[in-house]
Amino acid sequence: IIDHPQKLLLILGETLPKLAGYFISLLITKTLAGLPMVLLRVGALSRMMFLRSCFNKKRLTQRELKEVYRKQPIFYGWEYPTQFLVIIICFTYACITPIVLPVGATYYFVALLVYKKQALYVYTPTYESGGRMFPQAVSKTLFALLISQLTFIGYTLIRKGVFQIILLAPLPFLTVYFTLFIQKRFVEPSKKLSLERAVKIDAQIDQSPEFSHEAYQQPVLTEKASVPVCETDDYILTEVLENLERLQNESTPDSSVDGVM
Repeated sequence: IIDHPQKLLLILGETLPKLAGYFISLLITKTLAGLPMVLLRVGALSRMMFLRSCFNKKRLTQRELKEVYRKQPIFYGWEYPTQFLVIIICFTYACITPIVLPVGATYYFVALLVYKKQALYVYTPTYESGGRMFPQAVSKTLFALLISQLTFIGYTLIRKGVFQIILLAPLPFLTVYFTLFIQKRFVEPSKKLSLERAVKIDAQIDQSPEFSHEAYQQPVLTEKASVPVCETDDYILTEVLENLERLQNESTPDSSVDGVM
């Protein structure tokens, strides 16, 4: 593709259909082996068995015991790409090899049961992002749909279809348009508070000539780093905390009415 970008559709149409069997086998393997491994949690289980077999529980401190039974956060950098890979495979081979659809549906059904159990009883959230990852998930899903459409157009081009290509040509443009539409219609407004909430905030705050551009943003997205309270005579620590508070105040943007809308 890098050497011959003008042949993108032909390259995708020639290579990807040949790998349909491999990707179906991959989905079956992830369903029958990958998801049970997530449910079993081999890493945490082996760590707990090792620590309990090699150390005496009565001789461990409270911190060491917490380390043995520590809660596990969800690794978004590992889990998200795994789900995206499956949906890309399903989108790409939905028209070329339709047998991939029931396999992909089975994977997602089992994944729903597994990750629901993990989210309720195993995974512990370590931070709150305010839903920032959901728009990225939607945009990447639509990008996968765009790649699958280009692949199917290339596959139809190899099969020397004429009317089919004419009917399929608008699909990538519609996908790009829909991506931009939801970005403007939902993603950007979600970064601001609702009008009803904004009116309540205006009624609660004091009248002031200065106006913060963060007044109408989600509170979780505008929280600053907290400065610890220091009650010590250590002048070095006191100076560090004062510098930290000064840098925090300097990093706050100037008040501006333009930042409201």
